[in-house]
Amino acid sequence: MPTRTSPLPRWLRHPLTGALLLLVLTAGALLVILRPLPSVKPLMTIETIGASVEGRPLLCHFFGEGTRTVFVMASIHGSEGAGTPIAERLMRWLTEHPQPWAGCRVMVMPVANPDGLAMEQRFNARGVDLNRNFPADNRQEKERYGPAPLSEPESQALAALIQRTMPDLIIAIHQPLACVDYDGPPPAEAWANRMAKACGLKVEKLGARPGSLGAWFGETLHRPIITLELLPGPAVDPAALWNRYGPGVVDLIVNPSPVD
Repeated sequence: MPTRTSPLPRWLRHPLTGALLLLVLTAGALLVILRPLPSVKPLMTIETIGASVEGRPLLCHFFGEGTRTVFVMASIHGSEGAGTPIAERLMRWLTEHPQPWAGCRVMVMPVANPDGLAMEQRFNARGVDLNRNFPADNRQEKERYGPAPLSEPESQALAALIQRTMPDLIIAIHQPLACVDYDGPPPAEAWANRMAKACGLKVEKLGARPGSLGAWFGETLHRPIITLELLPGPAVDPAALWNRYGPGVVDLIVNPSPVD
């Protein structure tokens, strides 16, 4: 019978060649395994910006990064808790839909007054209305407004966060006046009109309350802030709250244009 010859060259059929090839392949595999993976920034980070009078953490959630910053906060009045599930649903939406808001940094603080929310009362644990405790030009000296501007740890933490990040827009969720209010320069009014339309509410210029966040950020610092006043009622159905008000909040995050 004729002798069958291998199609491989003689040098490849040498035993030492096979051993060397195995060594090279093994070394290459080890290099792939040991090579550091590229770092991937998390979609969301949580920062403890302070603590309440009773020691509850004040948590702010940071989503993404970009040249535009939107800050959404709720429950600075503890008796107005329906805004908290809306903020929590917003965080879920941001996680599940990262593309529409790409290029924007979104900050979400579901509970700005954790002691008041736990006690179901408007004020913090020291009986101070946090939304009258900011260093606005129109601040008034009243006992329930605190002994001095930023006398409370909660308002101190909020003011420090805002001054550090200087948002392009703040959306503060309140109850129970069922309207959209605004303070600050354009396009605050146009944004308020858009949100009101999306939420089925009216725009009502309530006027900056003395020492409020709206007065300080909108009038003193001259930056736009929208106050979303929900209908009265407890937060018994988070899904219904999100369906009613969520589209208006999302719209102002993903579309910075002052017009529709």
